[in-house]
Amino acid sequence: MNTAELLARLQRHYIKPSDPLPGGVFIPECGWNGQGGWRRCDALYVGFTSSSGRILIGHELKISRADWLNELNKRDKADQWADESHEWWLVVSDPAIVRDGELPAGWGLMAPGRSKTRLDIIANADRKPSDHRPSWHAVRSILARQDTLRAKAISDIRRTAADDARKDNEQRIEAAVQAAAKRVDPHGAQLHERLQAIETALGGRIDWDAERRGYIRGGDWIGLAELKLIAESVRAAGTVHDAIHHLTGRYSNPVQSTRRALDDLEKALAQLRKAGV
Repeated sequence: MNTAELLARLQRHYIKPSDPLPGGVFIPECGWNGQGGWRRCDALYVGFTSSSGRILIGHELKISRADWLNELNKRDKADQWADESHEWWLVVSDPAIVRDGELPAGWGLMAPGRSKTRLDIIANADRKPSDHRPSWHAVRSILARQDTLRAKAISDIRRTAADDARKDNEQRIEAAVQAAAKRVDPHGAQLHERLQAIETALGGRIDWDAERRGYIRGGDWIGLAELKLIAESVRAAGTVHDAIHHLTGRYSNPVQSTRRALDDLEKALAQLRKAGV
């Protein structure tokens, strides 16, 4: 499990995807907005309802033993957001990442288990008293991050809508072109389909202007000169199979071809000697 997958599981732990009013917000990768701060929190959950405790919960995510050991070597790395949060949790992809006695005092520990919706609680986190209040800098950081996420969500929706509209317009235009072609030339659509079938059989697209330019576009494109060569080979050989053999068979094994020629020559000389020539 990578960090993104673990983050998604953590979000599902707090918020059901189908719930229109989840009673809280999940904030991934929240930086510090203001002076005196430089640390980023991997994930925050802000509860709004009594069932959520109406508290700020912070999380540190680790997916490997080495990552966790690096965290232990920097004990103060999580202090800034841990001090602001009502609860602080270490979220790991595997409980074996944290060994006995390594979890700092007050930290909770959770990890994915059998449930697909909730994480397993390995160790409960201490909760600060009810009069604990996160600082204005922390609240502002959360609001700033939420505003960034909101703007990104709107941008993604607009981009998706624009892509869908473009695809829809392309389909409408193609349908209109084919309909117009049928009205002007009833056989035009059929001819277009047959040309597409030929290109599919060839495994590439026909470059109609290659001879005029003097070169083929490359890639999957095929020039008319190549098509003429194939046609001439088929007419000369009789069948496509014979044409392929005609084009490639004679060069496929030159050693064997030479040996057959020598055998034929030796047989001819033997017949001449037997005839007394």
